Amino acid sequence: MKKTLTSLALAGILVVGGASAANAETYPVDGPGIVASDTTPAVGQPITLTVTVPDGIPEVTFSITGAPAGSTLASTVYAASNKIDLSVVKSVSNNTASAVFTPSAAGTFRVTVTAPGMDPMYIDVVVGAGTSGTDNGNDDLATTGGDVPAGVIWAGVGALGLGGIAVGAAALRRRANSTN
Repeated sequence: MKKTLTSLALAGILVVGGASAANAETYPVDGPGIVASDTTPAVGQPITLTVTVPDGIPEVTFSITGAPAGSTLASTVYAASNKIDLSVVKSVSNNTASAVFTPSAAGTFRVTVTAPGMDPMYIDVVVGAGTSGTDNGNDDLATTGGDVPAGVIWAGVGALGLGGIAVGAAALRRRANSTN
């Protein structure tokens, strides 16, 4: 009888444990867009620009028109005394591509990402408004994981209850057998 109860308890645990993975939350795939690791960096602070593109785009061009002389985009240094145009072509992998922008002076700069067959995407970067090494008060952590469905919680409570009943029944049976 012990083996039967143990087998049933183990089977119940496996069923409940397997069902929880099937109920895990799915994350929506981010749509096309461009984001910066910091949209208000300090002068000289490198920021990463990441773009998510539709399927079928093999490479994108990051461009900044009128960047301050001495700024860099993706480790290519442009030395000039006036405002310059920066651009770099990046390969797309898993629908994303990234470039690093290091501004050399304060100002507002529009980053444009283009590719054949895709609408241009823009993001403005305000250099000098932030301080290096901070995220301007945005201390929120990204939400990860999913919600545990109530049914899984109650199934776990039920499994614990059944386990408690089985332990109690085994103790009563031992007592009954020891007194006979």
